[in-house]
Amino acid sequence: MKGIRLGRLFGIEVAIHPSWFIALALFAFTLANGFFPSAYPGWSAVATWATAVIATLLLFVSVLAHEFGHSLVARSQGIPVRGITLFILGGVAQLEREPDSPGREAWMAIAGPLVSVAIGVATLGAAYALPGPEQVVAVLAYLGVANLALVVFNLLPGFPLDGGRVLRALLWRISHDVVRATRQAAVVGQVFAWGFIALGAAQLVLGGGLGGIWLALVGWLMIQAARATARQTEIDHLLSGVPAARLMTTPESWLSPYMTLDWAAKDRLRDWESRCLPVAAEDPAAEFGGLMCARDLKRAPRDRYDRDRVRDVMTPALRLPTVTPETQAAEVLRLLREGEADRAVVVDAGGRLLGFIDVDTFARFFNAARSRRRGATPPHAPA
Repeated sequence: MKGIRLGRLFGIEVAIHPSWFIALALFAFTLANGFFPSAYPGWSAVATWATAVIATLLLFVSVLAHEFGHSLVARSQGIPVRGITLFILGGVAQLEREPDSPGREAWMAIAGPLVSVAIGVATLGAAYALPGPEQVVAVLAYLGVANLALVVFNLLPGFPLDGGRVLRALLWRISHDVVRATRQAAVVGQVFAWGFIALGAAQLVLGGGLGGIWLALVGWLMIQAARATARQTEIDHLLSGVPAARLMTTPESWLSPYMTLDWAAKDRLRDWESRCLPVAAEDPAAEFGGLMCARDLKRAPRDRYDRDRVRDVMTPALRLPTVTPETQAAEVLRLLREGEADRAVVVDAGGRLLGFIDVDTFARFFNAARSRRRGATPPHAPA
């Protein structure tokens, strides 16, 4: 999830997704027009809004601390953390990979709620102990209640919430199959998500307004997240231990950058194996100029094939993700997604082109791997 970079803390990059500003506005508006005026009717409009904005900002600081709880435990287990992004529904820690055992999964999942419990108890205690000023006590009390409510919500067994991840860890321990456990936890998560959508719809019918819309949005995003996580877990499992060398296609020939598209289409890109070919570099000092695939022909009108050149439609080398034969296939797929690319090149230590991997390669690999997996006994999961 991309966003506006804020900086680094504990070596972990922190960013804000544009949707976070919507949440900031909605929460501040709700507090300034509902909670604080009801609890403290004597405040001025300026005091009410200032307190609401500060309380909302500190709530998201609490959410950030919650995500750091997950992230620091993940890092202690040897799992690299790419960053933390705050968005409309809270925060998400972006891990390079999932935990490799049920025990580590459970510990990482529970770390966030433990941080929220600590914040909730500390802020409620401070609100009770401090004599004033009233706005400070109000913010502390709100943070205490909000953090404890966040704990209750996150511990619901609705994957991919923290409680759902604990459920997956338990199912993983029982079945010794992380893919099956993820699918089962995702089903439970979607049941909870549909429940949120139903409650949100009921609130809307009964005049609940923003509360109903918020619940329905939470439910819808939970469904998408559960499905996406289940798919990603299966993909990671299938690609585990697979190097780029196993997936790459070694080109049989090269294209000249000055070759016309008509010539390239008729003479070089006719069969499946040559659907992508490397393009020679115009600069003698470069190893290769780029990569051209059959789909690139669509970049030029058909009536210009006899005039347009390969260099006009190819993907230049500088825009191609570059990996080595030893790079893990899961990392290659991540690079393609993050770079919004459909192909990567495999090079040796000297930068010499060895082959390429495109998105079609992954699709064929997944289909073949799933066919082999059917009926196979799942491997024993580590403790």
